[in-house]
Amino acid sequence: MSYNKAMTVLIFVSVTVGLYLTNLYHYLLFHCIAEIFSIIIACAVFMLSWNSKEHTDNPYLVYLGIAYLFIGVLDLFHTLGYKGMKIFMDYDYYANQLWIGARGMESLTLLAFFIFAGSKKKLSYNTVIVIYTVITGIILASVFYWKIFPICFVEGQGQTLFKKISEYIICLILLCSGFALYKNREEFDDYIRKLMAWTIILTIFGELAFTFYIDNYGFSNLVGHYLKIASFYLVYKAIIVTGIKNPFDLMFRKLRDSEERYRNLFNTALVGIFRTTRDGTRILAANPAAAEIFGYDSIESYVSEFVPRNCYADPTQRSEIRQKLRNGGKIDNFEFLTTDRSGNQKWVALSAAVYREENYIEGAVIDISEQVENRRKIQEAAQREAEQRGKIEMAGSVLHDIGNAVTGLGTTATRLLGDKDWHECKELAKLERMTEQKRDAFAAALGPGKEDALITFVRELRKSMEARCEQLHLDYQSMTKIISHINEILHLQRRYTRDGQAGQRAMIHLPDLIEDALAINLGGFEKRRVSVRRGFQPGKLPGISGDRTRLIQVFLNLFKNAGEAFDASERKEERILEISAELLNSDKIRVSIADNAVGFEPEQAAHLFQADSSTKNRDSGIGLKQCRSVIEAHGGTVRIESPGKEKGASVIIELPVTK
Repeated sequence: MSYNKAMTVLIFVSVTVGLYLTNLYHYLLFHCIAEIFSIIIACAVFMLSWNSKEHTDNPYLVYLGIAYLFIGVLDLFHTLGYKGMKIFMDYDYYANQLWIGARGMESLTLLAFFIFAGSKKKLSYNTVIVIYTVITGIILASVFYWKIFPICFVEGQGQTLFKKISEYIICLILLCSGFALYKNREEFDDYIRKLMAWTIILTIFGELAFTFYIDNYGFSNLVGHYLKIASFYLVYKAIIVTGIKNPFDLMFRKLRDSEERYRNLFNTALVGIFRTTRDGTRILAANPAAAEIFGYDSIESYVSEFVPRNCYADPTQRSEIRQKLRNGGKIDNFEFLTTDRSGNQKWVALSAAVYREENYIEGAVIDISEQVENRRKIQEAAQREAEQRGKIEMAGSVLHDIGNAVTGLGTTATRLLGDKDWHECKELAKLERMTEQKRDAFAAALGPGKEDALITFVRELRKSMEARCEQLHLDYQSMTKIISHINEILHLQRRYTRDGQAGQRAMIHLPDLIEDALAINLGGFEKRRVSVRRGFQPGKLPGISGDRTRLIQVFLNLFKNAGEAFDASERKEERILEISAELLNSDKIRVSIADNAVGFEPEQAAHLFQADSSTKNRDSGIGLKQCRSVIEAHGGTVRIESPGKEKGASVIIELPVTK
């Protein structure tokens, strides 16, 4: 048996024996001590519950404490009105009436307590006090003033029927309280539930004991008071445990749990947390993240070796931090360059505060090297974008100038065509007609047969000039078409440089688009003595949905690359460029552009679509990468093949047909 339990048993035995000895001396002395003892317990129950109301989660415990205060008041009047006390001289049995009133209030209070213990319905404490004040006042007034409370004891006869029935009703109410306690047992912990169950049991047996006596000083009266004291003491214990011990145990347990959680948070935080002396000479405490940031394997080595004031790559930054701490007492997200244990430099962000009373600095540090590097990259990207934007603006101006020049070229060609060649053809035609009309005059002047030679000469000269004009007209039409394509491209490119948007998607016939792109490059192929062979017929293939501007740029770039490939080739004769287009499985169009120029090694094919790769010194690698991006944006594929050096190359494009 523990010391506390032994002391409890010793006190219980001493009180029991002491009370019994007082009963042997004089029953009134026993009665007064027993009742005063229970009244003291009732007052203690009230004071403990009232003063712990801020710490308890169940307000009904406070209601119970308030009720026992008023029960104690009725017990006080019961004690003062007991037969033989000589205080109320007009009647000897007030005590029996007050006993029924007090026990009735107690039983109903316990029943209400156990029924509503888990309820969310709450009354204010002041309302409960008012209710019990009114009930207590009515009981006292009905006994002492109105004298309407039923008689409970008759001298020589003992207890009245009303008294006995009341005791049984009180026992029945207490049994109901026990049932309510069992029903709401989840609202109480095991220890409190046992205490309150024994309170009900002892109170019931006490009430039953009070139904047997016929003398106010009898033995059953003695037993009933013992059981009453015991039941009051158990309520006191329940209030002590619930209102004081448990809340403080819970408080300290929460404090320990909180301390453990914060310790775990401190040790597992990704942010370095530390405490240093105010002069920055040594670390007082730190978490693993702080040690890791500064290159230490353990907290112990970090605390013992690291000197905070020596970690700054730029000593002036330490002075700036000290100045901020001196002025405001704290700093937030101060970024500085530091050197770790291995000599590596890294950027960190520091937040810290001075605790002047304890004379130390606490703070948090985080490695922001990656963020700083990302900021640098973003700034460089923004700078490149600004430079690119400037180039685009310049390109827009250049495109405008090129457009003006092309327009001027077309105007000049038109003027030359109209002003000279056709005028000479007309004059020769007039001269031919005139010589025919003046044949006889020319024969007389030049001699017989000479006029036919003159007429034939003029006729042939006219035919030659007409053929020249016709060819010039054909060349003019071809140049006009090329200029039109160039103007269209320039217009769309100017819009792209201005708005950042290409043209809209529309129905496109690939053979027509290839012909347009080929027409722009045809002069270059003829200059290089390249024979262009077409393996398609315009208008014979289904259309595709696409951006004409971007697609024509693809084929312009591919034809440009083909021309440059012939420039780099050793082949001087039989230069051939074959262009074919065919329908595949009714849902794709395959375009093949094959040459017999310089070619490349097969293993180079996978790298040609990279931005920094090319088979030539020019930037065709970038062009091929852009070509693939455009084709893939249209849902197609592009690849390039070559059997080897000087064996030519083929570009194969597949694009989906519009359903």
